[in-house]
Amino acid sequence: MGKLNFLLAEDYIKPKIYFHSKQDQTFKAIYSPTDRNQFEGLEHLTQLLNSPKGFILNAFQIDYYQSLPRLIARTLQENRCYKKLYILGPELSLSILKRSSKTVYEKHFQEFGYINIDQEQKYVINQCLKLLKEGHILYILPEASICWHPEPLQQFENKFTPLCSTLLSQEAHVPILSSATTEGSSKVTLFEPNMPQQYVGDLESRVEQQSESIYALLDCPLSDF
Repeated sequence: MGKLNFLLAEDYIKPKIYFHSKQDQTFKAIYSPTDRNQFEGLEHLTQLLNSPKGFILNAFQIDYYQSLPRLIARTLQENRCYKKLYILGPELSLSILKRSSKTVYEKHFQEFGYINIDQEQKYVINQCLKLLKEGHILYILPEASICWHPEPLQQFENKFTPLCSTLLSQEAHVPILSSATTEGSSKVTLFEPNMPQQYVGDLESRVEQQSESIYALLDCPLSDF
């Protein structure tokens, strides 16, 4: 009996190795009829969410109810995805969003990160690049998309109006997904992803070309800004 107990004990303390068949996890983006009525081009969003790379979402429409960030957060949560969405904007705008989240969308509050562009510029840029390289998502509010000119973009003053998203895109080598309200309706269009490798030349040339390309989606030449 003592020998049996010894064998049982020995078997108990042995490390057990379990082999599982490797299965590819399929990313599923399930959009409701309401989502499809509200957004056009959701296939472009799915494409980028399904990629291990981070990306930038350049918003050119005011989204008071955070409809697009909430849609992204919900899709990431449903897929148990490691990615997280960070909203980039000035302190005042972020404060308004945080207050509305606590009251109307309290359960979504912790699903977003917030980056205040009024902080020290080098710190903000480094934080953005780090998150993008880790595979996360930057949602740039419309007031930051055009009006935020961090130090590296100041060299372009009196030449053209660059987008901060293009600087981040070129430095982190991640795509930009632009969104804007469809003319004549409240529907938001998600345009085809803009890839940084499409552009050649030095940093200034690439930022200018990419900015021009994104402005062209809005039928707004750089001279209008």
